[in-house]
Amino acid sequence: MTEDEKIIRKEAEEFYQWKIKNSGNTQPIDDFKDLKYRLHDFYTPENKAVFLDEIQLKITDNLKKHRDSAHGGKASPTCSYENTAEKLLFYIRQEIDTFPKIAHQKHETKEGKSRTKVFISYSHLDKEYLNDIQRHFKPFLSHIDFWDDTKIQPGQKWKEEIKKAINETKVAILLVSTDFLGSEFIATDELPPLLKAAEEEGAVILIVILKPCLFEEFPELNQYQAMNPPSKSVLKMDYDEKEELYVNLVRQTKRILNS
Repeated sequence: MTEDEKIIRKEAEEFYQWKIKNSGNTQPIDDFKDLKYRLHDFYTPENKAVFLDEIQLKITDNLKKHRDSAHGGKASPTCSYENTAEKLLFYIRQEIDTFPKIAHQKHETKEGKSRTKVFISYSHLDKEYLNDIQRHFKPFLSHIDFWDDTKIQPGQKWKEEIKKAINETKVAILLVSTDFLGSEFIATDELPPLLKAAEEEGAVILIVILKPCLFEEFPELNQYQAMNPPSKSVLKMDYDEKEELYVNLVRQTKRILNS
């Protein structure tokens, strides 16, 4: 986490405690309006996204604590506190969707387990997209261990090389399309160990939706964060939108590796 991000998250925590947690507003939309006004203090979309992300984490964490203490850990449709928090989270999620995504690590890395690689999983029918992502990572290859299957040299046992790379992966970038979802090799040899690493060993899954596909039909994947919504696949983006997506992909990858 950079020093700037630490400052912004601290600002968000203070704003939550001062302005949202005990606001006295009867309607969550009024809290959201105060939040929107506060966003004007942050100039870049990335900084606004970090601020909103921290607010969302605070509200979600306090909602969980409330449910644990008041409702045995379960949601209560009749609870006014929960209804207010859920409505405010709904407004915040809509706003967050207009900004670059902020990636999160789901679990801590196991002690003694070294994971440093960035692994790209993709269908070879989507090779053109891999080329673009390689271009964006290229300026940082001196300190990012970037790996895709083009690194496999002639004569090497390719399945063993892929398995070795997965075992060292900290950030797995999945380039999702219908061809990706339909790949038997990805489904049997790449996804299971990557998803297990994300669940148990602190690896992070980042998903880029390349083309329109039934991503929502794969719960083992859609539980992880997509850097762009399925409704806005890379195929539908103009040049500037694609470049911004890839820049944020690199930014979030660096952020995870440095955290």
